[in-house]
Amino acid sequence: MEYSRKLDWEINKNVKAELVRRWIDVNKLRISTTKGNVEIKGSLEFTGQGKNVYDSPVTVIHLLKNLESTIKALPTVKSIKFQLDTYKKTGTRWEYTSPKEKT
Repeated sequence: MEYSRKLDWEINKNVKAELVRRWIDVNKLRISTTKGNVEIKGSLEFTGQGKNVYDSPVTVIHLLKNLESTIKALPTVKSIKFQLDTYKKTGTRWEYTSPKEKT
């Protein structure tokens, strides 16, 4: 299948919709897609009810696993890569990492 900027834009729009549905603050993230490969970078912060629901690393990790599956299932998505400030994925395992000190 030939990929186009329009397809990548459509993927970005759908990814942002999935994030917003989960009360994730998309303004704290940079979401980009190139040829069906999604990259989400930045700080994972929540808005509204999400601040109360996702109040521990365990609940956030469960959310990330679910979110990853949902995004991978979107049409024309080939892969997804996360580069989050406080959560890291190694292989298939998610883990919480303490926030980096700002110098």
